[in-house]
Amino acid sequence: MADIVSGFPDSILCYILSFLPTKQVVATSVLSKRWNLLWRSVPSFDYEHHDPTGDYEDDLDACSDFLYSMFSHLLLRDMDKPLHRLRLTCCSGYNHYSIEIWIEAALRRSSRLEHLDLNVYKDFVVPSVVFSCITLVVLKLANLVLKDVSFADFPFLKILHLNSISFSGCQDLFKQFLSGSPNLEDLEAKNLDSNPAEKVNRLPKLVRANIDAHIVPLENVKNVQVLVTNGKQNLVAEDDEEAILPCPDPVPACILLHLTCCCLTNYSGSAFEFKFAEYIMQNANYLQFFAFRIYRNNPSRRDDMIRDLSSCKKISDTCKLEFV
Repeated sequence: MADIVSGFPDSILCYILSFLPTKQVVATSVLSKRWNLLWRSVPSFDYEHHDPTGDYEDDLDACSDFLYSMFSHLLLRDMDKPLHRLRLTCCSGYNHYSIEIWIEAALRRSSRLEHLDLNVYKDFVVPSVVFSCITLVVLKLANLVLKDVSFADFPFLKILHLNSISFSGCQDLFKQFLSGSPNLEDLEAKNLDSNPAEKVNRLPKLVRANIDAHIVPLENVKNVQVLVTNGKQNLVAEDDEEAILPCPDPVPACILLHLTCCCLTNYSGSAFEFKFAEYIMQNANYLQFFAFRIYRNNPSRRDDMIRDLSSCKKISDTCKLEFV
């Protein structure tokens, strides 16, 4: 059988390889002479590392080996080829300084980065150079600290995912994220140590939102079609569920005219959660699917919650409920 893959031009092969972890991409260099240097032109870096044993010395050695390979790949890469995507997941508490240096070096060598995904555990502070990447289309940050950042401007950003982020000395930065991203289509904002983004410009192109409702008021997501929100908030100072899950009047356009899918996570059946669910079902004219992820600490009330929710009147005849 003919080797079809080898007949592809380098540009197609590099595109295919860009979806693989960098370790696997580099391993293709042994396939043949043609593949020997091909990995150097792949437009992505994709790394993932976890402390393997829990033993300090072994984990430190493993992290050092991981960092050595990252720096080696960066130095050997063909710098005339653009870098479009960078993903780094590092569940290690060691060598944060070296990780920061690598991120800065990688970003400074790429003037056209489009996709950045960082997930580094244990209080890693995001390098400030990240906020100068104005070409970003996708930005995903998780388990990180944003410290003393004064400005965020991403004119081309379409996807913004922020999970478990601590804002140190920049509590209003999340508002700037939204105000500085006029083309945002997909927003995820969960477990943020941030001031609520109340007074921000509307997000006219947003169609998907996975948000903590007290951080992003529903009035700011007027065109959203898919909404996921949380009934349990650990960052709320006061036990005011009505503020967490508001029922705005008048009803936002995102609910009246655009919402087709909704998911309420950690649903415990409280009065305000039920009121919010009822509010959605009675006002979302085009709702097709409403999922409830029931809070596991209330198994004895599960049947009652399902019965109460199922009995609610729905303005959309096509709406189906699902209970997980």
